[in-house]
Amino acid sequence: MNNLRVQFGNCYGIRALDKTFDFSTPQRKTYSIYAPNGLMKTSFTRSFDDLSKDEQPKEERYNRPSTCVVECDGNPISKEEIYVLKSEIDIKSDCSAITNILVNPTHKARYDELLTDLDKLKTKLIGSLQKQSKIKKTDVERYILQDFSSNDFPASITEAISIALKNDLSPYEYVVIFDPKTNDILKSQEFITKAEEFNQRYQELFEQAGTIYKKGIFNPAKAETSFDTLDKQGFFIGGHRVHLHGDEVSIDKAELDQKIQAIHSKIDGDEELKKLRTNLAKNAQTQALADLIEKLSSAEVELLLERLKPQNQAQFRKELWASIVQNSQDAKNYLDTFTASKDELKAIEDAAAELAPKWVDAVLLFNERFVDMPFTLKIANQVEAALGKEQAKLKFVFQDGADTVSWSRDEIKTLSRGEERALYLLNLIFEVEARKLANQKTLFIIDDIADSFDYKNKHAIVQYLEDINDADNFYQIILTHNFDFFRTLANNFVHRNNCLMANRDNASITLTQAEGINNYFINVWKNNVTANDRIMCATIPFTRNLLEYIKGDDDADYLTLTSMLHWKSNTDQITVGNYLDIYNRLFGSTYDINSTQSLKGLLFAEAIDICQSAVHNGLNLEDKILLSIAIRMQAEIYLTNELRILKGDATYWCTAKSQFGKLMKEYIQLTQQNPSIRILEKVSITVSSNIHLNSFMFEPILDLTIEHLISLYDEVRGLNI
Repeated sequence: MNNLRVQFGNCYGIRALDKTFDFSTPQRKTYSIYAPNGLMKTSFTRSFDDLSKDEQPKEERYNRPSTCVVECDGNPISKEEIYVLKSEIDIKSDCSAITNILVNPTHKARYDELLTDLDKLKTKLIGSLQKQSKIKKTDVERYILQDFSSNDFPASITEAISIALKNDLSPYEYVVIFDPKTNDILKSQEFITKAEEFNQRYQELFEQAGTIYKKGIFNPAKAETSFDTLDKQGFFIGGHRVHLHGDEVSIDKAELDQKIQAIHSKIDGDEELKKLRTNLAKNAQTQALADLIEKLSSAEVELLLERLKPQNQAQFRKELWASIVQNSQDAKNYLDTFTASKDELKAIEDAAAELAPKWVDAVLLFNERFVDMPFTLKIANQVEAALGKEQAKLKFVFQDGADTVSWSRDEIKTLSRGEERALYLLNLIFEVEARKLANQKTLFIIDDIADSFDYKNKHAIVQYLEDINDADNFYQIILTHNFDFFRTLANNFVHRNNCLMANRDNASITLTQAEGINNYFINVWKNNVTANDRIMCATIPFTRNLLEYIKGDDDADYLTLTSMLHWKSNTDQITVGNYLDIYNRLFGSTYDINSTQSLKGLLFAEAIDICQSAVHNGLNLEDKILLSIAIRMQAEIYLTNELRILKGDATYWCTAKSQFGKLMKEYIQLTQQNPSIRILEKVSITVSSNIHLNSFMFEPILDLTIEHLISLYDEVRGLNI
């Protein structure tokens, strides 16, 4: 990949973006983009995520038509060439890449070859078993494994062949005897205690004098169905009668009922036998069992009833399968092939269980790079995953002393946000390893990967991103709103020309080369304090913080600088020359200190110029700091003047150290309903506490867009007009 052209129009929140990324040299395989939250990161990421799914990005808020062109060296990028790591954390499922790096291609190919032959023979055998058992083809294997208490089909067939059968079981149909709807009858007390007596009396129904039944042709169930149908159709009410075979005269409904009752008396006279007869006629499946009993000889029925006793049923199920299997040539063919292949299959499975180097490498990398994780990783189904039989399932083992628990991803509930994000990064690690194996050219789109991490693990992330950068066929666009992380990338492996900043005007997003990444204060500010008024104003909090560290907060120069950042009684008298005099004494510089220009006047004039400027490119740090100072000072002027009115004291000045907070508290206590409070609260939240140098190098202000600060300044300034 030499060049990547990205042209988005109305793709989510991006109205327009046209950028060509140059990946033509090994030193320029990764780009990093600094973009404050809400500017373009999520929209950029979602657009590439859509393309990775073979979908087109869209504009969801106004339903504007979208255009999207992403070309790699002049050709549309394929979905396989894109991998997106989104900022949203999703740890609920294991990614398919874990399985991909577990699979040994050579082993899998041979394993699949052996299994293909076996599966063909198995399919043929199951078809044969279905014909004999009458069980649905899709249920045959399940029934066999269940009846042999096994999860191993070949072992179950082997056991069936080994069973010594003492009787001919061919008259017995498995599906008739063990249909689920007959189970209740077989388990019932009346069947267990009365089955033999019932059979004896049931057989007598066909043999006694005056019977109307004939074995295999017309039995009690069929008679009941026939006569009930005649009755329901009005046959008897119409005055018709029936003439039964062997009778001299026809009879009506009442006489028919009496005759049947007399025939059934030997059964119906016993409540348990009567209930058993009724249950056997309940539905087609139970009636099929009754029909089977009717067709069998006395000896066959006696054997059946003996084998259906609760203590014999499990073995009888096996014997019925044995009877079928032992008479099937398909079973012999299947077992012969399985026996010939099983040693090789087991050897491949054993190798898969012992050796998964890419998996081990990925886990070791995770464990070594990301410290203080509360779990270790295992694969719950390594053999199956390594052979491509199942998706890999991660197990997370937590241990505290002697207590150990093992959870799958969807069971984990006790991780911190940082630990969740580290776990989420496993997907990236596995995906990278899988794509290395496949030699897949890939553009990685990485969105705010370092968010929620502590510093030691942020360093681990930078290391891993550098590993990706060093791999062949891998390219990256890393987006972040964290300037400290952005600077770290630049100081480690991302070429300075590839460090971009996102800017937005009314019509489009532009990506421009970042400035002052290494040390903004030295490279941009230090030599321009008097050449650029905005830079000079922006250095005031920087200078004040250094004085606080060196001399303390009761130093006279420190207090003067405080009056440049807050509206104090002496603020209006402070000049540019006063500030440069303090600056010279702190830094050993020799700037002209004779300027009598009001520092507050300069601050507000520059703030107006920034607000009226049509273009805002680059980091804009000095503009953002200046606006932040001006916003707070305008707010303090308003609050002080309002409190003078409310207090009736025209000479009031706030003398508290945390001046803005004190002014806000007093003002709210004296007037709770004033609409200006909403604006003032935005000042408090947005800028008041952020105009200080700290370990994050003004990062809270950096993350604010210049447009937001301009809007807030206009609102606060409006309070004083």
